[in-house]
Amino acid sequence: MIDLRKLEALVAVVENGSFSKAAERIYLTQPTISGHIKSLEEYFGLKLFDRHTRAVTPTRAGKLLYGYAKKLLLIYKEMEREMAYFKGEKTGKLDLGGSTIPGQYILPHLIAEFRRNYPDISIFVKVGDTEEIIELVKNGELEVGMVGAREEDQELFFEPCCEDEIILIGSRNLDIPSEIKVSDLSSLPIIAREVGSGTWRTVWTALEKKGYSPEKLQIVAEMGSTEAVKQAAKAGLGLAFVSKLAVEEELASGELRIVYVKDLPLKRKFFLVYPVKRTLSPLAKAFLNFGREKIIRYI
Repeated sequence: MIDLRKLEALVAVVENGSFSKAAERIYLTQPTISGHIKSLEEYFGLKLFDRHTRAVTPTRAGKLLYGYAKKLLLIYKEMEREMAYFKGEKTGKLDLGGSTIPGQYILPHLIAEFRRNYPDISIFVKVGDTEEIIELVKNGELEVGMVGAREEDQELFFEPCCEDEIILIGSRNLDIPSEIKVSDLSSLPIIAREVGSGTWRTVWTALEKKGYSPEKLQIVAEMGSTEAVKQAAKAGLGLAFVSKLAVEEELASGELRIVYVKDLPLKRKFFLVYPVKRTLSPLAKAFLNFGREKIIRYI
């Protein structure tokens, strides 16, 4: 019989494109990952991966096995959740996800308080952009997520849980007025977040509602994380739209300052996202109820 850990290793290698990144993702050593893949290849008598200098790619057999492995691992997770639900235990593992802002600035506080009530559980938190977290909840890899935008998807609930404010910030040394008009944005250097970011999606939508084409923005750099955006703004590269939650310390210290954009309200909701049809574990249900009650204190 095949060990599920070996299938988990195969899935991680396919999705990360290398043994080293797969090892980091599932907290195993690279030799262990290599051993699991070799064992699977020997078991099936098939080559599952083509090894290249900088990456590995699945063969046709590898792709086929990957599809079945994903299904088996999902069924295994659902089985564990159902059994835990039946027993009503306050133990086990909870898989959560958060887009950049809630994942870095809200969930850590919420989880720390939640674990005081459930000291025997372990919690895994995946931080990614909004689109990635939604997809991981949808395919069952995460039970619950917290994201900065919603999508029209009949398979998922998007439950509003709190509100966030997005502000325009820049280095204290930038020679820019403290208040500008929307039309002024086209003449200013802007640091953007990547496509898929809930923050950037909110900004884009707000500008379009004001009749301003976001394509007129002078994008000088696109960053894959809020921290990178903050550091670029501190260095004087340009202005950036960020969640106020992410820059509270820098605003207090004077490293960054707010540039107010007249008549451009930038408020958005955060959403708890979870599946419509799939049964949540008792821990996930408890976390949802806890979050609904406590989350406001971290905003």
